[in-house]
Amino acid sequence: MKAKSISSLLQGLFLVALAAGLAPRTASAQANEVGKFTLSTEVHWGGAVLPAGAYLVSVDSLSSASMVCVSSEGNPKSNFFIPAQVRETIPSTSQATRLIIEQKDGATYVKELQLGIEGLALFYAEPKLKKDRS
Repeated sequence: MKAKSISSLLQGLFLVALAAGLAPRTASAQANEVGKFTLSTEVHWGGAVLPAGAYLVSVDSLSSASMVCVSSEGNPKSNFFIPAQVRETIPSTSQATRLIIEQKDGATYVKELQLGIEGLALFYAEPKLKKDRS
């Protein structure tokens, strides 16, 4: 019985530490907004699935951007933290931030986020969709 109590206590402490670790990242990410966009349909982005709607994209640190925070404009408590699979330097010929979206097997997904002003491109994996067993 004591082992169960200790395990529950450790799990609780881990969750508190995890929440405390994310709190500064959330506040910091909001200070570095890199773009706004509206999705007209559900879109897969990394491991997240974003419903149609308006969103803000921010990064924790522009110089080491590899994790983005995507926040729903209609619901500021709806944050998605999405790590990039690959990060590359690109020519900063464009000052624009661009979201590259593609479709595969009927799913729409984010392939790339270009941070033109910073000369960075963040790439994301294609979604792993469940196959119908008919």
